[in-house]
This record gives sequence, structure tokens and C-alpha cells, in this order.
Amino acid sequence: MTRSLFGAIALLIFAACNPPEPVFTSELDVRDALVQVQNASFTARLSNDVDASDSHWEREVQMDWLRSHAVGESTYDLAWRYADAFIQDGDTSRYWGHLWANRLTSISSDSLRRTNDWDAGSSNNANGIPNYYSSMTLPIMLTDTSWWAAQVSDSAVRVIWEHVLPNADQTEQFIMTKTSIADTTDADYHPESQEVQRWIFEAPIGLPVRYEQSWYLGDMAYGSDIAIDWEWELTNDGTVELVVADWVAPEWSQEPEKTPAVAGGGDGDWFEEAMAALPTIGEAAPAIEGFDLAGVATSLGDLAGDLVYVDFWYIGCGPCMRALPHLAHMEEEFGPAGFHVLGVNHHQDAKTVKRYLDRRELDVPQVILDSLPEGYPVVAYPTWFLVDRDGSIIERNMGYGEETATFLDSLVNANL
Repeated sequence: MTRSLFGAIALLIFAACNPPEPVFTSELDVRDALVQVQNASFTARLSNDVDASDSHWEREVQMDWLRSHAVGESTYDLAWRYADAFIQDGDTSRYWGHLWANRLTSISSDSLRRTNDWDAGSSNNANGIPNYYSSMTLPIMLTDTSWWAAQVSDSAVRVIWEHVLPNADQTEQFIMTKTSIADTTDADYHPESQEVQRWIFEAPIGLPVRYEQSWYLGDMAYGSDIAIDWEWELTNDGTVELVVADWVAPEWSQEPEKTPAVAGGGDGDWFEEAMAALPTIGEAAPAIEGFDLAGVATSLGDLAGDLVYVDFWYIGCGPCMRALPHLAHMEEEFGPAGFHVLGVNHHQDAKTVKRYLDRRELDVPQVILDSLPEGYPVVAYPTWFLVDRDGSIIERNMGYGEETATFLDSLVNANL
């Protein structure tokens, strides 16, 4: 009995002194191992935090994926099925999708089902998954083998690989950290801008178990922190292909009803339809009533007698945030002549908007609302209106581009 006990202790000591042998010797071994993965079933949990808008949300995606598949005498590239849960502020919205034989089916949270032929060349996301963030949960190196060739340092990025050797408490890992290198001679250079990506690949198969992405645009005081954690349940298992092949759209899903195009809009032209739905030029601008950044009641009517640029925007809209410095300039430049900017935000509260504007040192008057005001069916941001001194709409449009600033200055000058 005593000898057996001592023998067991000796084996434990020997095991502790002799950690497991590593599976990989370099990141190229990880690459080669992943090429052998032909299918997988997994759960991915993605979280996104944005400090500027004080927002946090999560996605939980359950997916079955195939690198390629055959149907009859035809062969196709990837196939998948997934169930996606979007979680924010205690609410959950669910989505479903299926790709098989280049037929893409997506089911939205309102149970509407859309099916069409999938063309990788015209797809927003190369793996066919409609939502950008959901598409991130299917690791890119599984669907694009050229990804590995791009993971090298150059003048724009610094790539560092770290090999974490296995021991009694640690699984073998390869960790890649990719950091952007700023070009200080670039006209858009900002010392606070940065982007860092981090992948953690784990032995013995080499599949990623975590991805982190942190980026920040200093000129817009905006960025986000994304993290994805994977749990791999099955790999190279024949049942995965059967599950994807046998998927059938649930009976409760339904195709959307066909509706006629909005008068004045083209068939399927969302921009024309959206513009046609807005208050028209010459029409009296509908009322806008809310609170300013100090919590004091304010409205568009309070500015009657002045020329007013009404800007529907939110933190997180790239064109909206790019427009703000020029809107602040317009307020300062034309204000003495009876011009005002009125930002309209129904996405964030006054505290968040004030903190964001203060961080960028911008003074742009705001009205904060709980929802869109009646009479303004805005569907894209920024959407803006120039309101004349008598309260009628002079001009309106959506978006903000390179030429917009010059156009707006001319428009305001012509109507002061």
C-alpha cells in the first residue's frame, strides 16, 4: 500500500516536471492545421463597447459551417446555418440564416424570410452572412486562406507572434498581435488614432478561441472595443454537414409582402424613396420640441426668424461625426447674421452627447429627443434641412461628403 502511494506521488511529480510536448513549432503549423478543418460546429460570443456613445451590446451566434459541399453533380464552396441573438439593454432580437448550394436564406427578428441566389463577388461580407458583426464570428482564416499571407509586418502594421508553451495549467497557444503604424506625414494623421487586433489560436487543432479588436479615431473622438470568444463543439464531423444540408426554414417564418414603391422613387431605389417621404421644399418645417444639453426645453420654433440648419445625427454615424466640425464653424461664422445649427439626436441622452462634443471641443446646439418627431420619417443619417426665416424648408438632403461643406457655405450665404 505504501509503495503504491509513493509510486503514485512519483508519477505526479514526474508529470509536473515533464510538461506536454508542444504540437506546433511556428504559426505556419497553425495555418497548415486549419487547412485540414473541413467543417465545424461552434458558439461565438461577441461583445462591443463604445465609450463615445456609452453603449454596450452582445451577439451570441451558434453556427454549423462547411468549407465546401456537393449537391448532385455540382460542387460549391462554403455552406452554413446559424442562429444569432443580439442582446442590448436587456432586450434580445433573434436572427437566422442558411447558405446551401449558393442559395441564401435570412430570417429577421420580425420573422420575415428572404431567399435569393448568393454571389460572393457582390456580397457585403465575403462569407455571405448579412450582418457585419455576425459575419465576424466565422473566423476569416477558415474561409480565406490568403489571410495568412497578409499577417506580416510592413510600414503600415507591426505583427508579433507569441508562442505560449503548454504546461499542466496552460494549453498551448499561438497569439498574434497586429498594431497599425501611423503615417505622421498623412494629412489625416492624429496622434491619438490607433488600431490593435489580437488573435489567440489554441492547440491541438489551431482554431481561434479569442479575438480582440480595439480602434480609435482621434479626429472624431470615436472608437470601439470588440471581443469574440469561441467554443468549438465539433470539427471534421459528418453530422455537421447533415445538419446544414437538412435545414428547413421554420414554418412560422414568412416572406415579406410586396409593396409598391413610394411615389417619386425608383423601384428599389431606397435613396429616392427615403427622400420622397421627407417634408418637401417649400413646406412648413414640422415642429421639433425637446431639451437642450443643459436639460432646458427648446424647440425649432424658438429660432423663428432665423435661418436654421436642422441636422438629424447620432454618435456612431461616421458622416455625422465628420460633419460636426464644419457645423460648429458655420454656427460661429454665420451666427451673427441670424443663422443657427440645431442638431437633433434621439439615439443618445444629453449627458452622452455633451461629453462627446466637449471631448472634441465643439459647440453645436442640440435638441435631445426620445424618438423621431412627428413629420420627420428619417431613415438615414445625417439627414438635414435648411429652414428659412419664415419656417419653410429651403433645401434638404441626406449624407455628408467631401464637397458638402463648400455647398452648405454657399447655400447659407445665398439665403442669409
